[in-house]
Amino acid sequence: MFEKALIPTDFSRYAHKMQECIAEIPGLKEVVLLNVLDASNPMNLEKSGWSYDSFISDAETRLKEQAESLSRSGKSGLIVKSLLKVIVEPMSGADGVNLQRLEPRSGAGLIYGGSVAEAIQKTATEENVSLIIMGAQGKGLVEGILLGSVSTEVLRHGETDLLLIRHQILEGNEEKSLAKFCPNIFSRLLVTTDFSPAAREAVSLVKGLQGIFEILLVHVISNGEDFNKAAQSLNLMRDELAESGSKITIHILEGDPAEEILNLARKQDASLLIISSQGKGWLKQIRMGSVSFDVARRTDRPLMVVRQRKS
Repeated sequence: MFEKALIPTDFSRYAHKMQECIAEIPGLKEVVLLNVLDASNPMNLEKSGWSYDSFISDAETRLKEQAESLSRSGKSGLIVKSLLKVIVEPMSGADGVNLQRLEPRSGAGLIYGGSVAEAIQKTATEENVSLIIMGAQGKGLVEGILLGSVSTEVLRHGETDLLLIRHQILEGNEEKSLAKFCPNIFSRLLVTTDFSPAAREAVSLVKGLQGIFEILLVHVISNGEDFNKAAQSLNLMRDELAESGSKITIHILEGDPAEEILNLARKQDASLLIISSQGKGWLKQIRMGSVSFDVARRTDRPLMVVRQRKS
């Protein structure tokens, strides 16, 4: 299902620890480990005590170490490819004064302009990966999920299915939190649906997954929506998923959609939430706080965003 995945890393302790979950991804054969450096303002590098060369060399060393660690993750036969991308501006130089054109160097691909998130999606497309896996803590990620960080931008504007390894992070207890979820990440899935074509993509994906113990199929009734009609639609989806052999329960919720979904996830101790990235107004509402984005922002457990396939 997910034979090739892209993992952006910022070399934080959490990003390193998050990779312990990789062995649980069904069907995963190859991982592209990506670090994106923003060297678009050379003067900022100098103020931080870095030169262009030292900035790149440090990243190369860290990336090699993390790739070797990932290769020993316990996933038999896993292929690990490491990539370093450097964001630069045309005609900017490491000294910030002469504006010399930066010279490409072996092992570091230059990207002219754009954001880190755009570089991540560009690499995902170039490498033809089926999944991007990101931690929701690390350098700027947890804070940024509220404020427009890399993870938020990938969540909002990405085109590739996204797995956010997001947990209830308590200071000093990261390892305990990870130990709870990683070994069982695909055991009890909570799958939300609004019966849109995009939501059906999520159901189709779940059908192809192996090793699922239980599936919680969830719909939140909107104002004026017929309960019986929603129940009939959920029953049809349950029948469709029954081929997997997993235990399947359906849940029709009423109230604030995001709050009800999050409450059910906690009550049922879901190991992974699966939502679609489009559906009822995703593209329009996401900047105003759509249900899907609100769930992604507030959940304390891993979450997968399934993108609607292009026709």
